[in-house]
Amino acid sequence: MLSYLPSVIFLMLAFAAVAVSSRMFGHPISPFSVFYGVWFFTLALFFLRWVEYTPVRAQAWGLIALNMVSFGFGWILAYLFQPQGMCRWRTQLAVESISAERLRKVICVSFAFGMVGLVDFLRRVQGALGLITYIEAPHEIRQAMAIGGGLDEGIKLFNWLNVMSVVLCAFYVRSVRGGPRKLVWTILIASIVATLFLEDRTRFFFALIWTAYVVAHMKSLQGRKLLATGLVLAVVLAAQFLLVSVWLEKIADNNPVLLEATNVSEPYFPLLTPYLYVTGSYPALQAYLDTQPESTAGAMTFYPAFKVLRLVNPSLKAPLIVAEPVAIPSEFNTFTWLHQFYTDFGVAGVILGPLGVALLSGLVYFHMLRTKSFYSLYANGLISFGLTLSFMVNHLTQGPAWYFLAVGIPVAQYVTRPVPVLAQR
Repeated sequence: MLSYLPSVIFLMLAFAAVAVSSRMFGHPISPFSVFYGVWFFTLALFFLRWVEYTPVRAQAWGLIALNMVSFGFGWILAYLFQPQGMCRWRTQLAVESISAERLRKVICVSFAFGMVGLVDFLRRVQGALGLITYIEAPHEIRQAMAIGGGLDEGIKLFNWLNVMSVVLCAFYVRSVRGGPRKLVWTILIASIVATLFLEDRTRFFFALIWTAYVVAHMKSLQGRKLLATGLVLAVVLAAQFLLVSVWLEKIADNNPVLLEATNVSEPYFPLLTPYLYVTGSYPALQAYLDTQPESTAGAMTFYPAFKVLRLVNPSLKAPLIVAEPVAIPSEFNTFTWLHQFYTDFGVAGVILGPLGVALLSGLVYFHMLRTKSFYSLYANGLISFGLTLSFMVNHLTQGPAWYFLAVGIPVAQYVTRPVPVLAQR
């Protein structure tokens, strides 16, 4: 029984984070509870020891602890900047401030460009492998999309708009009554399906998790309803993960190294692959630290800006964003979101990176509670998605997050009606 004690403690801490957020920060779901909830929950799963990983030593545990303390300091700073009584948050977005007609136009434009990107990608698949590959050997498409595989995604900026379309459609059907809702529902479903054709679990997760945070903060949800919604979302994401794993043949039965390291009986083998993805980043971080990586001096943390700079100076050496796998003992190549912070700046990055993200996320979140503006709702959901997967990877340092934050500014300005002068007084 004592072997389960660490898991029980971490699970209780995860629930405590949600309780603290509800009591002190205006809502049970905040960047604070998201960050600590997912880290404590995944650590609880790690200490179940379903897989006998290579040992995680004091070096990695020290960085993980430092990361969690630093995030807390950044969040407290953001909280202290708020006026007294700000946590009396609005329970509902002021729907009258959003033009339904303009929002529909944005949704249609985003969907149109997204479909152009998808058609272009399908054309490339047809030319390289044939569309029948989706049925006969879908894993070959994913292999061909790897670096040097010969299959390029094509118009990435358009393809990623399918993710944003899901968020905008969900916002519309949740906030607007009347109008051509069937059209928006059709676009919503089509955009979700479009994310699956890229054979990228991330985009499906990106779309649904980002949407879930936006919807959760649009209107007041009681505890039971919020819990039920979260459970449904978790089941959908787990089902999609398992189905794509089977589709791409990324299952435990095809990973003999993983099976040799397991501590569970055969009936649990189907759960080993998701367990590896959820907990493998902790031992992988230690294995990555053991390689003594060279400093990349900010190129990974600010990768979108680095790519622009590299257009001006092509001689700059590009960092390896998709890391080489390490043996834990199964091969794995995600090292928590500390990968970029540590590789760029060492221990200083582990302190300043989480602190800076916590400060930014806190300022956005508390501004959302005060104003319930469209952009703060949109940006808070996006940042919360990045924090949700921070135990695995760092989406907040990658191009899509920066792209969506930038695109959201003109979208928010366009769909938000100007406030009358009398209302401002």
